[in-house]
Amino acid sequence: MIERIRVIGIGMGSPEHVTGEAAQALSTVDVFLVADKGGARTDLVAARQRVCDALIPADHAYRVVEVTDPKRGPDADRGDTAYGQGVRDWHAARVDAYAAVIDGLDDGETTVGFLVWGDPAFYDSTIRVVDALVERYAAAGVDVEHDVIAGLSAPQLLAARHRIPLNRIGAPIHVTTGRRLVAEYDRALGDVVVMLDGGLACAELADAFPDLELFWGAYLGSSDELLVRGRVADVIDEVQRVRAEARERHGWVMDTYLLRQPADAPAGPTPTGYPETGPLTDGVVTVRPVTVGDWEVVRDEHNNEESLGWDFFGEAYTDDEARQKAAQARREWASGRAARFVMVDAATGVGAGVIGVMRMGPPGIGLVGYGVVPAFRGRGFTTRALRLVSRWAFESAGLSRLELGHKADNVASGKAAAKAGFRPEGRLAQRLPNPDGTRSDEIYYSLTRVDWMRSVGTASA
Repeated sequence: MIERIRVIGIGMGSPEHVTGEAAQALSTVDVFLVADKGGARTDLVAARQRVCDALIPADHAYRVVEVTDPKRGPDADRGDTAYGQGVRDWHAARVDAYAAVIDGLDDGETTVGFLVWGDPAFYDSTIRVVDALVERYAAAGVDVEHDVIAGLSAPQLLAARHRIPLNRIGAPIHVTTGRRLVAEYDRALGDVVVMLDGGLACAELADAFPDLELFWGAYLGSSDELLVRGRVADVIDEVQRVRAEARERHGWVMDTYLLRQPADAPAGPTPTGYPETGPLTDGVVTVRPVTVGDWEVVRDEHNNEESLGWDFFGEAYTDDEARQKAAQARREWASGRAARFVMVDAATGVGAGVIGVMRMGPPGIGLVGYGVVPAFRGRGFTTRALRLVSRWAFESAGLSRLELGHKADNVASGKAAAKAGFRPEGRLAQRLPNPDGTRSDEIYYSLTRVDWMRSVGTASA
């Protein structure tokens, strides 16, 4: 009966790249389960067998069982939702196939091993499949021990073969897949390692990032190893040709690559965080940046009948969601995405509401949003907070124009905005969704820096 499952990273197929820990682990396994993907990929099964033959002592009895791998759908043609479901279905089918073999093990075969290319932490589904197997047996009353042994990964070999570090001083490393590369690539990601890219998506970046460097490798660590490096724009045709020839010759390709901007490449525009500020007050209302401890104010401002009625979706925050929103405020401030303040009753120090400025549209524009806890409504807190935040936005944050809007029936919100100096600019038909599926007109307001300066007497008309 099954007692233990071991997930063992074996590097890129060469016995020389298997760690000492992994070699010792190999010698404890009674049955290795290997996915048989058919066709030319049978040489991958043979490579695993060579690793076992080279590293497992002759006096240790073991066997290798090839398990027909369930078919997986056309990933390239699927959207994100369908892709995720397809992978989950594939994993479930793998669990069924492996469990059928495990249930038929001979007496004395208590330890099962999975041999994973590279390192199990990278892009291999085996850990998730093994977790599901362990859960299945636990539900049947069988306690199965399992562990994971690290291996030499493709990114490590890629860097070694090209004689480069994976990152540069103070710079991050981003690991992604070809499926996500084009949509998420940005210079701010730093050095980008791309795996599982059957279509060489980096080709689509060549025009937008002409200096982007490519370090590509296939069959890393084997006698068939292929390497290409250079600017993407200069070498992508060569990589596509070499890759196609290799696939024709072997029937499969296992490759990965690194994308890197040259050291002297212009950094390009990066988000600018909002300037730090302490509390701002007029003696009645104080506004200060939201902290993690303000989550109850975030929750209570939102979770009341009136606020939920004006909300787009009418869904209350859980305590955990409110905590997350409060915790995110610091990061949003630092990135320049949003400056979120909590309104505080200056007399008591009690949180009274929230107000924020989000960058949007052309440079220098901020979108203002606000809400007050029910106990503090009708006391002019919104208008006071708007004046304090507007002054900060124009004097400290360098914004030129503030905008805000409210549903046409939300008269109180409009009155507060007008008292703070915002001017109505028009009515936008059916712009805002309602919780019941209908839509409301939006009344739109603005306050410019020039108008604000005139109102406080710091600029000539």
